[in-house]
This record gives sequence, structure tokens and C-alpha cells, in this order.
Amino acid sequence: MKQIISSILFLGIIFAKDGKNKDNNPCNHPLIRLAESKGLKAVPLKDMIKLRKLIEECEKSGGKDQIKKLYENDWKRDYKKAKSMASWTSTHAMVVLVSFGYYFAGKVLATKPESSN
Repeated sequence: MKQIISSILFLGIIFAKDGKNKDNNPCNHPLIRLAESKGLKAVPLKDMIKLRKLIEECEKSGGKDQIKKLYENDWKRDYKKAKSMASWTSTHAMVVLVSFGYYFAGKVLATKPESSN
């Protein structure tokens, strides 16, 4: 009985799968894939620290071009979205900015009438 159990354990150890043998390329991580497909802003806040670490590891492992492309595509995506004022928030911000600009320009440029006594 003792030999059977020890042989089962021995065979289990020998034929066990090696968990460290899988592909450990940080450039293929699902968070980086999500950032590539939908942008860096699509990554949840709870995963941002992990994403930064993955990006550093990816750059160290030779994925500098991939990370550079990720940032470049994110900038292009943001630029295309920001080309026009498509939402109420940006329109409201522009109206407020112009209103403040006119108000303070009026305060600076306005002259008080001088008394001629």
C-alpha cells in the first residue's frame, strides 16, 4: 500500500504540467491587447498600476515599437474624437470660456469717466 501511494505521488510529480512553461510574454497580456484595441482609457482604474508594470516589462523584453504604437494610436484616437465639439460638456466649456474672456476684457479695457473739477 505504501509503495502504491508513493509511486502515484512520484508519477504525479514527474508528469505534472509545468505552470512556468507557458508563454510569459508581457506584450501579449489581455490588458495590453485591450489598450491597443480600445485605447488606454478603456482599461479599468483598478488595473492601471498593473498595466504600467506590463508596459515597462514589455519595453524591457523588446516590445518598444509595440508600446510606441500603442501610445501613438491612443493620441490619434483622442485627436479624432476631439476634432469637433461633439458633446454638451465641451460646448458648455467653450461658452463659459468666451464669457469669462469677454467679462475680464471688459473689466480691463473699461475706462472710468474722470471728474473735471
